[in-house]
Formats: sequence, structure tokens, C-alpha cells
Amino acid sequence: MSERTTILVVIPDLMFQSRVREQAQALGFEIKTADTTDEASDALERAPGLLVLDLHAIGIDTAALATDAKARDVPVLAFGRHTETAVLRAAREAGCDAVVVRSTFVEEMPQLLRELAG
Repeated sequence: MSERTTILVVIPDLMFQSRVREQAQALGFEIKTADTTDEASDALERAPGLLVLDLHAIGIDTAALATDAKARDVPVLAFGRHTETAVLRAAREAGCDAVVVRSTFVEEMPQLLRELAG
């Protein structure tokens, strides 16, 4: 039996985190969540198949996590508010593989997860 791909989720909103968890598990992915920058950095050492990153996570150094993930060849799917164009642009410049607004993430979640996590 093949090992399931792990998706590391850094989303402080527990309701939204649960929605992502349910969708990812329905697609056959294993989910690991992190609540702090340190927890996420530690989890990145185990090379998950994808990092899903809420760009507006308070208290999380999203830029450092994106950089760390890219240094480890971990794809990054980042999402944020459509009104925060500078934040979205900075994530693209940091090398995130996909940067979308939250509504697009919700609408296209299965496709994005499959595409980026394999």
C-alpha cells in the first residue's frame, strides 16, 4: 500500500481549517496542522507534499514559512483576502506555487490540492 501524501495546513480559523481537512481527507490526503511558526517549521522538516498557508494568520511568519517550504522543495498554496493585493503579491514574489484569494481557494479547493500535492 502506498503512503498517503501529507498536507501541512497553517490556518488559524478552526471552522475553515476543518473544511480544508474534510476536503483533503476526502481526496485521500493525510492532514497535519500547525498553530505556530515553530510547529510549522518542524513539520516542514518531514517534507510534506504541500503547505497550505493562510496569509493572514496572526502571529505566524508566513513569509518565513513560504521561504522555508520552497527551500525544501515543498509546494506552497497560499490564500488571502482579495483586498490585500500587496500581501498576495509578496507571496507570489516569495515563490509560492499558487496564490489565490480565499473565495477562489474555496471554489477550486479539490483541483488545487490534487494539482499541487500530487
